[in-house]
Amino acid sequence: MRDMARLISTGSAELSGRKVSIVDERSEIAGCVGGIPQKDVGPRTDVLDGCPKAEGMMMMIRSMSPDVLITDEIGRAEDGYALEEAIHAGITVITSVHGKDLKDITRRPTLSRMLASGVFERYLLLGRQPVIGTVRAVYDEALQERKGDKALC
Repeated sequence: MRDMARLISTGSAELSGRKVSIVDERSEIAGCVGGIPQKDVGPRTDVLDGCPKAEGMMMMIRSMSPDVLITDEIGRAEDGYALEEAIHAGITVITSVHGKDLKDITRRPTLSRMLASGVFERYLLLGRQPVIGTVRAVYDEALQERKGDKALC
């Protein structure tokens, strides 16, 4: 997530840099110390550190007008509401959900509702083998596996 923030914020020859907002509730993405990111999250990135996710997302939406909003480990009803607010405001959202597998994630009420509503365009299922963060599968909004995206691995 940190690398995605940095790459999106920095941009490239083909894509200009975008405004990124990170809501980093437990300082895991930007590693802030005294409010200053210790990790490189990019030149156009604002970080809200140590704030509950749902509140932080709403604050970022209202005050920072991000193009992209990044947060991790969503799951509570408030998180879902804030993510939907961001998406309906035209903000691209990058987030993570922890679970044993897709079936485990769909059992959680807030996540199940969000998955059923199709608010996300793409899902990456990550694994631990051969290393943590290995892309095991890529799914589209209907949770159909995308065979052509294996090149993303």
